[in-house]
Amino acid sequence: MTFQNKHNRSFKPGFKTLRKEQTLPTEIIANPNRPQWLSQLPAQIDIVFFDLETTGGNPQNSSIIEIGAIKYKQGKEVGRFETLVNPRRHIPSIVQKITHINNEMIKNAPTLEDIFDDFINFIGDSVIVAHGAQGDIAYLIYHMKELKNLEFKNFYFCTHLIVSNILPEAPSKTLSGVAEYFEIPVLDAHKALDDAEMTASVFWKLLEVCEKNGFKTCEDILKIQADAETIRKLGPGINPSIVEIVPTTPGLLYILNSHHEISYITASANIRKSLQQMTEISLDKEMNRIIVDASGFKFERTNNLLESLIQEKRELKRLSLTIDPRKSQSRSENFLQIFIPEDMLEYAREFPHKVPFIISQHEEIHNGDFEEEENYFEDNKINNNLYATFGEQDDSIIPITKTRKILSNSRTDKFKVLRRRNHENESCIRIGHLKEGIGYCFGPFAQPKAVLQEVQELNNLFPFEFNNFTMQERFAHLRVIISLLNGNIDLEIKKIERENKKIQAFKNFSNYLRNLKLIKDATHVSDFFQSNFIGNIPKSGICLISNNDFKEFDIAVVVRGRVAKKTRLPFEQGERLKSPRYFTRLFENYYDEIITPLSPIIFTDDHCSDMELFSYWLQNKKGEGEWVEFSELEPLFNTTLL
Repeated sequence: MTFQNKHNRSFKPGFKTLRKEQTLPTEIIANPNRPQWLSQLPAQIDIVFFDLETTGGNPQNSSIIEIGAIKYKQGKEVGRFETLVNPRRHIPSIVQKITHINNEMIKNAPTLEDIFDDFINFIGDSVIVAHGAQGDIAYLIYHMKELKNLEFKNFYFCTHLIVSNILPEAPSKTLSGVAEYFEIPVLDAHKALDDAEMTASVFWKLLEVCEKNGFKTCEDILKIQADAETIRKLGPGINPSIVEIVPTTPGLLYILNSHHEISYITASANIRKSLQQMTEISLDKEMNRIIVDASGFKFERTNNLLESLIQEKRELKRLSLTIDPRKSQSRSENFLQIFIPEDMLEYAREFPHKVPFIISQHEEIHNGDFEEEENYFEDNKINNNLYATFGEQDDSIIPITKTRKILSNSRTDKFKVLRRRNHENESCIRIGHLKEGIGYCFGPFAQPKAVLQEVQELNNLFPFEFNNFTMQERFAHLRVIISLLNGNIDLEIKKIERENKKIQAFKNFSNYLRNLKLIKDATHVSDFFQSNFIGNIPKSGICLISNNDFKEFDIAVVVRGRVAKKTRLPFEQGERLKSPRYFTRLFENYYDEIITPLSPIIFTDDHCSDMELFSYWLQNKKGEGEWVEFSELEPLFNTTLL
């Protein structure tokens, strides 16, 4: 069985990649626990439209005073149920005013105990429909347990939820408001049978809207509704019994929705564990939509987690997904970023000779010299104007299901990694996922709020964001802050002292005093920051991972926190790792960048993604491969050997 999407990319179910004797019937992918009628049209099933009038919203301390219900079979009305109910208590005056039901009217009416069995029998196994269904169904659940000690299991459609999700433009979501929207006659509000009749008329109109957008079956409508109870009843779309035959190796997991399109992907150190999570209803509503709508999966094995993360990054550039796994799994979200303010960048462009460190006008993103001619970063390009251009957008997009398009208005950016900065409203110092711009980053940190507070206090001591100081002073303050965070403040202090000696005291006495204060303040705070931040600078070095299947090493070159290049080396050539010539070739294009930690980083979308995936790998590799800092191998670097 092969799934096809509109761009003719095919995806085979994951179990097809297993041994032949493990292959299972294709229908086992979908969860068999769902009732068969879900695949039918609403007009083909038994439906009861109903409404309750009550004395309050809580069934534990309020009572039903009227029931109205209309039953349909095969899209045609077959019966009605209507009765007043004696609540055995006084009806509050506000309820009498709303419902027009007074104490005299219910004096001789049957009690709920008298008619409950008849009403439940009237409903039977039908799907029930109400406007604001959860409120009315809470009464049925409560009294079913109280009077019959049974669970009320019927599925329901809520016209209020369906309208909210598929017609967000409707000016009013009340029953009468939606009826007016569809030009349906508005009957006597808060009269149970009239409300049930209006609900029926609204429901059939809603089905016409759903059908125009490609949603026809009962399952389609329930997925649009997508409330917590409906999701619980539907359960995961993938059959949990298939999980055990999926390998526990690293790889990339694709989840396919009911339209056989990719709805979610994730890089994983253990494919089976990730698939298991996709067969369990979670606490998050957005994630549950993906889990419930899943109809299949595929996976691609990789030799290691780092490789699967790199493949995931490529796929995320090509796909347009509702949920980004980097955000849903809270990966590397606690980076500290310090951006250089726009006016300082403008000054650096205009007077580069007055700026104490280099801010490149053009930055070359190296493809690298790969020993096996394997370029893992095919999309890297040279940007001509990195001050204005941050990243490229890929035009190749796998289509999203109409369900996600329709519901996009009701979604938030909770699971989207947003790289763009709002320069006007955002501070130059922030904690979170990496964003585009020019500056520095550190972390991630276990206690991000405390770190942010400390750095903000640093900024108060060495202000650089605002133009209350000269440009030279602002750049000097920024250098001190970055030196403190880098752990090389002692070198910076010595540099300021050397410059201080060159100042002509009478001519530049104010500069002399400012430098003295800068040295004093920097020395005062240096001990704290060297002990608390030194391990959180962007790392440079080599990831060395054994690939036993191919008898070779996977080598990733990391430069200031990002995976800059990846290559392979056969096991039998392992001694080359100790070779100065080989090591120098790996790092020759990046050496200057590594040894100048005060040089700003140009954060493109690719750069941010690379830094985040390396950070995630470093924290979760769990014995996968070896990480060696550049500083440990730096004596091997010798460009004269090339």
